[in-house]
Amino acid sequence: MGRVFRWGRNAGASALRRMDANAWTVVQATLAVTVAWIVAVRVFGHPRPFFAPISAVVALTAARGERGTTAVRLLFGVVVGILAGDLVILVLGQSLWALPVSVFVAMMAAAALRAVRIIMVQSAASAILTVVFAGGAAGWQRLVDALVGAGVAILIVQFLFPPDPVRLLRRAVSATLAELADGLDAAALALENDDEDAVRQARDRLWEESGRLAELAQARTFSRRIAQRVPARRPLIGRVRSASENASLLNLLYVSCMLLTRAALSLAAPERERFAPVVRGLAEALHELAAHPDSREARQASVDRALDTVRPLAGEAPAPHPFHATAVMAARMVVLDLMMFTGVDPDQALSAVRTGKGEPAVPPPPPRD
Repeated sequence: MGRVFRWGRNAGASALRRMDANAWTVVQATLAVTVAWIVAVRVFGHPRPFFAPISAVVALTAARGERGTTAVRLLFGVVVGILAGDLVILVLGQSLWALPVSVFVAMMAAAALRAVRIIMVQSAASAILTVVFAGGAAGWQRLVDALVGAGVAILIVQFLFPPDPVRLLRRAVSATLAELADGLDAAALALENDDEDAVRQARDRLWEESGRLAELAQARTFSRRIAQRVPARRPLIGRVRSASENASLLNLLYVSCMLLTRAALSLAAPERERFAPVVRGLAEALHELAAHPDSREARQASVDRALDTVRPLAGEAPAPHPFHATAVMAARMVVLDLMMFTGVDPDQALSAVRTGKGEPAVPPPPPRD
């Protein structure tokens, strides 16, 4: 029962994190759809301007850091699709062959123009909408609608609500730390219950967490692009560069957590239960850091908890199982990489891990620009 409750809690927390991460994007997309529709109807007098809201929502739901580029690509794809659809209707009329021919022509035209895949897909979608819902409307109206939607999207992301690259990176860091903590939680649960099914699930989850590192790398790239391309965010370039370099250290922390989980789950049954508190303690340290990754107090508390967790291992006699020494080493590596991420002096961090003594101090965060 406890295992089910813990699984439900972790699954619910992950779902809430995903909803929280996407809430502002959904609000912006809803606003863009509404504004694009109103402008197309009230300003340009179009009765059914479906391309305006579609263009706006597709551009705004693209990855942050790519929205401006996506809006331009989208507009290009829409133009190609509309022109292909109108041309086919002009030649074939509203016949059975109009739809497949227009899709083929639109996608081939986009491919001939060296369009990326999103433009080819949007060209096909625009051709479909043009043929199915044209209703005799002039082609220039659909072009204007696409321009309105893309323009509204660019206005929102570049000027009205420019994304905060520091916040984007902080969210990605927090999510990565939380996923690592959840993975160690799953491993600790498997160790505590000596459950082979739970052991396999914990191992599978460990490999799945590599996807979170890819998302973190993407966030680092997008945050730098935002700082460089969005006028209102250019003063943050230096701060974003520093935060991105710090976030790259989570790759090392992931490797340490992976090694710890692999070694701990390979221990013999009697040693698993004895090593479970170590894995659980490190998971709690990561959870504490994930909640407030930029807080000096949270970083210090996380470092202190991690060190307290591995200190008993310093004087522990080596166990006969070959994976025990590896698990101990991996636990210390997790603490070392955690301290490196929080900015602790490397020499102090290494000394504290080796000797089990000392209270390394986390430095204050860099001043805000």
